[in-house]
Amino acid sequence: MKSQKSDVMTILFWLNFFVFALHIMDETLMSGGFVNFIQRHFWPGFALNDFAVANAVWLILIGISNILYDFIGNRTEYLAMLPLFFVWERCLNGIFHIATTIWFKEYSPGLITSFMFFVLLYMICRFGVLKGHLRWKVLILSSVPAIIFEVLFISSMWWAH
Repeated sequence: MKSQKSDVMTILFWLNFFVFALHIMDETLMSGGFVNFIQRHFWPGFALNDFAVANAVWLILIGISNILYDFIGNRTEYLAMLPLFFVWERCLNGIFHIATTIWFKEYSPGLITSFMFFVLLYMICRFGVLKGHLRWKVLILSSVPAIIFEVLFISSMWWAH
C-alpha cells in the first residue's frame, strides 16, 4: 500500500525541532542550568561540553529524520516512525523533568519547555491520527524504541558515577 506523506505531519515534526531548540535554551539559562543540576544530583563529571555535544547531535538527528520524512515519507508510512521516535523521546524527557522537580523539590532546568512536547504529542494525535494523516499503529510502535532508549539513557546517569 502506497502511503501519502502529510504536510501536516511535516510541520508538526519540524515543530519538535524548534521546541527542542527552546528546550535547550531553558536547560541552559534557567535556575543555574541543567549541567549544574546533573552535577549536583547524578553525575559530578558531567560537563558543559557533554551537554552541548549531546544536544547538537540530537538536533541534527531530529533534522535528518524530518528531512527524510519530508522527501521520501510517501514511500512508506513507517518512515514517520523516525521523527515520531524523537517526539516520544522528548515527552519521556519531560517526565524526567517533572519527576526530578518533585523528587529534589527544586526546579529541574527544562521543566517549563518540556510541557510543550506533551502539547505537540497531543497535536500529533489530534491533527495527525484523528484526521487520517497517521495511523495509531505507527504512533504506538514509534514509542517502543523511545521508551527503551530513554530508560537506558536515564539509568546511565546512575552508572556514570
